[in-house]
Amino acid sequence: MTVLVLGGSGLVGRRLVRRLADEGTPVVACDVVAPPSPHPAGVTTAIADITRLDQILSLLAEHEVTSIALLSYIMGPLMSPQHKDILLACQVNVTGVATVLEAARLSGVSRVVFLSTVGVYGPPSLYGDRAVAEDELLAPASMYGRMKALNETICDRYSALYGLEAVKVRPSSIFGPGSTIWPSRFLERVAVGETGIVQYGPDSRDNVIAVDDLAVLLSTLLSTPEPRHRTYLASGHNVTMGELAKIVQDLMPAAELEFPTPDRRPTYPERFDNSRAVGEFGWQVLSLPDTVRRYLDAVRAEAGLEPLA
Repeated sequence: MTVLVLGGSGLVGRRLVRRLADEGTPVVACDVVAPPSPHPAGVTTAIADITRLDQILSLLAEHEVTSIALLSYIMGPLMSPQHKDILLACQVNVTGVATVLEAARLSGVSRVVFLSTVGVYGPPSLYGDRAVAEDELLAPASMYGRMKALNETICDRYSALYGLEAVKVRPSSIFGPGSTIWPSRFLERVAVGETGIVQYGPDSRDNVIAVDDLAVLLSTLLSTPEPRHRTYLASGHNVTMGELAKIVQDLMPAAELEFPTPDRRPTYPERFDNSRAVGEFGWQVLSLPDTVRRYLDAVRAEAGLEPLA
């Protein structure tokens, strides 16, 4: 089995590539540009544009790929209402995803695991107090969420028409060094001894999943013989900014934090039911204190600092 990881240089891609390599799985790490740092020994590195069918077909044939992790996406800029390059976003996020699925179909690739988002759900008011599961109504508010919902529909169509195992994974806010989500920016400052500027108030709430926990689930879905479902929630911890700050200060008592802005209100639910992945695969997530400690230590290691005591 050879796995092609598209988006192999990104936050999730780097962790997934390393996990696959550690498991002894032949892996090709591909991105549109060369990786900023080398991948682990034994990993094949490739450069390709997912909007180019010829390039993806060549990759699949050259490396005898049997499954694909489709992580490539324009996310960060698209989250801003001021983002103007809509054409490029559509070319990568819509045409690019369809191109990969078409290449998989033409090449006889057995499975594509597509990284979606909980942003495909609607505002919390649609779901009441219950924890949201995979089969709930989708009503995304952001352009990013709407594109992911369209991608999911395209995945389902390829599955229905051609029998392609297109499996969608919906992570909550991905938590790890280099992440752009709201808690990450203050954690990365605190880790190296700077004042943590917490962008939202202490009662602001979100659901976070450690990137390493997500990599475990993705690796499992790439290798398991017959997943019983085509959609899996990859949610983690429902946490307020104040609760997260308390964990940080327990680990780093001298840390300085500031809360200069009002509370954030999410555009998607805060509580999710990940029992499908837990029940089928025995997937478990690290505790939140362990997740935060690993995050802080990883940032400190990159800065040449000692791990926390």
